[in-house]
Order: sequence, then C-alpha cells, then structure tokens
Amino acid sequence: MAKQVKASVETKASRNSVQYATLALGVIAVALLAYIAFFPPPAAQPLATPTPVPTATPAICAQPTPMHTAQEAKDYLSRVMAMYRNFIRGDVPTPSYDPYDRTWNAVVLERTQNGEFRYHIKLNDTPALMFDQVTQEVVKPLYITQDKLLTNGTLLLAGKINCSEGSKVRMMEFSDPYCPSCILGDILIDAFRQKYNSSITFEYHVLPSTMQVMENSYGRDEVDRFAYYAVCAQEQGLLDAFKPCATRKYQQKSVDAPLTKGELDACLPSALNRTRFDKCLETAFGTVAFDKSVAQTYSITETPVVLFDCQYRVYPEYLEHGFCFTHPGVSGCS
Repeated sequence: MAKQVKASVETKASRNSVQYATLALGVIAVALLAYIAFFPPPAAQPLATPTPVPTATPAICAQPTPMHTAQEAKDYLSRVMAMYRNFIRGDVPTPSYDPYDRTWNAVVLERTQNGEFRYHIKLNDTPALMFDQVTQEVVKPLYITQDKLLTNGTLLLAGKINCSEGSKVRMMEFSDPYCPSCILGDILIDAFRQKYNSSITFEYHVLPSTMQVMENSYGRDEVDRFAYYAVCAQEQGLLDAFKPCATRKYQQKSVDAPLTKGELDACLPSALNRTRFDKCLETAFGTVAFDKSVAQTYSITETPVVLFDCQYRVYPEYLEHGFCFTHPGVSGCS
C-alpha cells in the first residue's frame, strides 16, 4: 500500500513539472510577440547603385616619321647592291619602312643557274643612311638527309663504302675546267697533293657547270674539247703536265671564250702518245657522261668538290683540315 501511494505522488509531481514548463514557454512567446508588436525592426534600406568609374581611352602612340624618303632609301640600296657581285644581275627593290626599329628593309633576289636565292637587307634610318646587315633566307628542306657534317667543310656521306685500296687514300676531284671557282680551287688542291702525294691516289672527274652556260654561245663541241683533252691526258698519267698550261692560256684570253683546238694542242706534253690520245678522244664523251653519273651517285651538284674514300665530301678551302680530321694517322697530319 505504501509503494502505491509513493508512486502516485511521483506521477503527480511529474505532471506538475510539465505543466509549469509549458506555461513558461507560453509566457516567453507572448513576451516576444509583444516586443515585436511595439518595437518593429527598421525598414530595409535599398542597396545603393555603385557609381561607374570612367575608363580612360588608351593613347595611340604616334608612329615616328622616317628621316628619309623611300626613293632615298632605294638609291642608297642600289649602292649597297653594287658592292656584291651576286646582286649585280638583280633588280633594285623599293625598301619598306619599319617604324618600330626605324629601319628600311628590302628583299633582293639572286637568280643563278642553281636556282633563286632571297636576301634580306636592312638599312638604318639615321641622319645619314647606314647599311646595317644582309642575311640570306634559307629555304627549309623537304626532308632531312642522312649525311652528317663532321667538321668544317666536311660531310660524311650516308651508306657509302670505303673505296680506297691499300694504304693510300683515294682522292676524287669533281671540277669544270672553265669554272672560275674551280680554277682557284685547283691552287689549293695542287698544294695539298704536293704535300700528301705519298698518301693519296688522285683522280680528276669532269662535272660541267660553267661549260653548260658557255655551250649556249659556242656550242658543245668547242666547249667540251678542253674536258676531253683533260680526260685523255689523265688516261696517260699526264694531266698535271697538260692542265696547268691550258688553264693559263684560258686566263690570258681577252674574251671569255673556250680554248681552240690549236691552243689545247700547244699544251700537250711531248711525252704524250698521240695515237693513243686521239683514240681516247673518240670515247671521251662517254667518259665525261660517266663522270656526271658518278657525281650524281654522291649527290654532288656543284664544283669544285673533293671526295675521299668515296665517303667524305670536302670543299677545297677545308681540304687539309677535312682530310686530317678523317685520317688523323696519315703522315703530315698533326
């Protein structure tokens, strides 16, 4: 009985607590509503529209006025071109003005039998026009060769086999007897041969270049005769006794014309077997044609060029350097 009375008392106390809490929450809610009714929040102020900032229009830089006219620049360019032999056959273009570096610029074309080349010439627009520089425009190749540049003026030809026999290096010169650069190159080649004669075997091969141009004026028979004589003199081991004499006669001529038969005959050495020589002349055309095909095999299109071992292509001005680079053990190479 006592336990039932105690439980009843606890239940009543719990109910009273809930009633008091509910009453307290109701009082708080009434108080908040009354506060809001008597003290409403201030009305929301509209947002102020920002004042736009004016943007300044960038100033346009004034282009500097050239000190000279286009005609004055062209006249000066013509003087510059006159200093270069390869520009003499070209037209004088009108330069264009570059205001950013204050220069006059022109593109000059050089037309040769090997193609057309472009050069960029720059003139400084100073109070007195000044020549700045000339640069050649290099055409991007259609493909990259397998050949390699080993050192100055010396190429290693890809896929070529060493054709030298024994202890001596095979040396092949591809040249044109009337080519001006070939005549100058022969001076370097002759000096090289004298120094390294015991280490090389020498061959002279004809590759027409200037000859082809001369044929237009004098005909193939007259022009090619020098080449045929050289081929047949070499066939008897007498090239060095014949060719220097014929070259001197050509340089002494008052006109740029091929040597006549009489002029060439005068240079034939006395040791020459004339019967054998005349018979060689009958087939010399085929020999020159074969020389051209050999040059094509080694991608040689210009003269003069020297080939060592059928593998190394060297230009005369770098002859000793290229030879000793590729054959360091040869006597005389330091």
